[in-house]
Amino acid sequence: MYVSHYRIRVQLRSFCILSFLFGLQVTGALVSTHSSVSDPNLVEQQLGYLPPNFLCVSARTSSDSPIAIQTYPLHGGAPRRQAKATATPTPALLGTPFPTLYWLTGPEISRAIGGLERKGYIVEFEKRLNGDPLEAARFISSHKQYARARWNSLKEEDRTLLTMDHSSIKRMRNMLECSGVAGTDFLSQQQEDGSFVASVKCLHAHYAHYRSTSPDEEVYNPVGHWIHETLQEEFPDVIL
Repeated sequence: MYVSHYRIRVQLRSFCILSFLFGLQVTGALVSTHSSVSDPNLVEQQLGYLPPNFLCVSARTSSDSPIAIQTYPLHGGAPRRQAKATATPTPALLGTPFPTLYWLTGPEISRAIGGLERKGYIVEFEKRLNGDPLEAARFISSHKQYARARWNSLKEEDRTLLTMDHSSIKRMRNMLECSGVAGTDFLSQQQEDGSFVASVKCLHAHYAHYRSTSPDEEVYNPVGHWIHETLQEEFPDVIL
């Protein structure tokens, strides 16, 4: 059993290294402009394990440490969750859905953002969005961009499988193709009268998205931008 587990880990690391070298299923708007064979080790040190659907480091601090990673939208989650998925024959072809395309890994930044959440900044940012139609529109656009990037990162054969006429597959496809940052059902936030009721689900996920996408893109995540500004003000010693 130990040898088998070791081989799996070696194969996973080889897959990660190949994704660095050949750009396997990595979206094109990454801030991180270089990759290293040491990245899997660094991410494992940060998280305590290497996610099975890890693709690459998508953002780095000014000191070159990983901030966030890009993951493959399938075959993610805890082993128990994966085992549950494989118990159903048809979904087992795809594995478990994993809507978090960009995953915050930097421990110091994660702790600082946790501090912002405890201070009530989720509610504060929701109020800012609800009071500013322009920023609300940008927020919706960032969700759409996230969903589009996640869907486009899938291999063609997986997208084909996701068109199968099966109830579990349909739910999986809806999650991967239509949900936004952190799996948010952002379309439900737009009311019938055209108004908008913002729901900011997770500051960690929004910041990972903001840092993993190019700052010169037309679509950017305003919540991620506000988080960045607030971190600079309240946690000036944290390296961003």
